[in-house]
Amino acid sequence: MPLFARRWLRLLLSLAAICGMVVSTAGCGGGDQSAKEIYFWNGLTGDDGPAMQKIIKAFNAQSPEYKVVFQPMNGGDLTTKIYSVMQTGKNIPDLVINDSFSTSVLQSQGLLNPSSVWTKYHPELKESNFLPQAWQNTVVKGKSYGIPLYMFQMAIYYNKDLIHKYGLDYILDDRLVTTDEIASMKGKLPKDVYGLCLGNLPWAMMSLLYSTGSNIEDGVKDMTGPGWRKPLKALRDLNDQGMLSPIDSDGEQVFASGHAVFGMLGTWAQGNMSSTLGKDKVGEINTLQYGTEHPSNFLYQQNWLQLKDKNRPEARVKAAADFVDFVYRNWMMWSDVGSISPAYRDLNNPEYQKLIQASFTNDKRERQWIKTSNYIYGGYATAGWGSFMDIVYRNISLEEGLKTLDLMTQGQIQIQEQS
Repeated sequence: MPLFARRWLRLLLSLAAICGMVVSTAGCGGGDQSAKEIYFWNGLTGDDGPAMQKIIKAFNAQSPEYKVVFQPMNGGDLTTKIYSVMQTGKNIPDLVINDSFSTSVLQSQGLLNPSSVWTKYHPELKESNFLPQAWQNTVVKGKSYGIPLYMFQMAIYYNKDLIHKYGLDYILDDRLVTTDEIASMKGKLPKDVYGLCLGNLPWAMMSLLYSTGSNIEDGVKDMTGPGWRKPLKALRDLNDQGMLSPIDSDGEQVFASGHAVFGMLGTWAQGNMSSTLGKDKVGEINTLQYGTEHPSNFLYQQNWLQLKDKNRPEARVKAAADFVDFVYRNWMMWSDVGSISPAYRDLNNPEYQKLIQASFTNDKRERQWIKTSNYIYGGYATAGWGSFMDIVYRNISLEEGLKTLDLMTQGQIQIQEQS
């Protein structure tokens, strides 16, 4: 086994040992079960946190029997604390938000209540009221264990002034921007303007994977395969041609300062981009594609989940359901953070359709381009976070980089299977 492989294996085994430890949950527990409060654990530590707090304030202002207590924490801490309280059976929260991959992982260990514990109180929280791809992300072995809350992805933003100035309107004709079209700008831009700046490349790689005709289930089994190899090679070529902003640059700053025609940035960046360049000068379309044969927008998703707790009174279950339903009916209160709604209630709302992120759902064709997954090992595809950028910017060879990605992913899978 190569030296770098042995090092990564030791690191992954160390992480497995850490994951098995019970850590303190002081200051962020479920609290007193007799208290008239619903304890809500989540990873909303960015702009989405204040937005959710606004909704909670509106809910609590109605003087419900149980008021919601907002308890945000970093993603890694959230996962660790969930396993800790489920081991002890104490301080289990009433509500959790977690991603679709975690939904499968948690239920694979039998830790989740089915979504029927809520839908029996609020029948509108049902499959037919959500995008089919979104609802499928709550389903494990044919049964739903959550309610879709919101979706997000890496999008392509474009500077309208630069598009017109350099005669690049042809790229937007089919609302798809491909790696070949980025390459077609070579020689049309001045030295201080890049064709594309990269934001979160690992997340964007999911859409690129699907746009090759592959999928996450097959892709995770072999990270050296063509689904990863083709787009990474195409991005390396773009970097060689001077089309990509430098590796040490801040993608948002490069785009916001007018030094990139296209920016591959998160849907949550729309506010910053609009306020910097001007709302009328920024457009947003489907994320970067490897080609046009398999158009794909891979959307990540967060679900409402309820951990099992034999001591939770039914009144608390109903109160949690009431809050989930309240957010469902008032989802537009936090639409300005760039999230994509999974519910037809919002998607068909004329006010929602005016939002910049609605470009992914405003017509039937683009809804069909949406790809999602709750494959139990899907989250490990981005385990080699920095390796994607190292490959693109030639800090590592394509072959060595793909092997590193595969080693890290298979190591994570091995850890989960052993645990």
